Amino acid sequence: MNGIDIAVIVIVCAAVAAVAGLLIYRKLKHKGGGCGCGCESCSLCDKCRPKDDNK
Repeated sequence: MNGIDIAVIVIVCAAVAAVAGLLIYRKLKHKGGGCGCGCESCSLCDKCRPKDDNK
């Protein structure tokens, strides 16, 4: 292996670690999108809205 191969491996590993760290941080701090129902972009979707909502 030469220097370029090692540099590429180090950069890829650092990028994977950074993405994993960001995902874990967002999960712990609840900064993901949505309300946690899985749709990622709702302001109270049909799954989250109470069924007896008469408004």
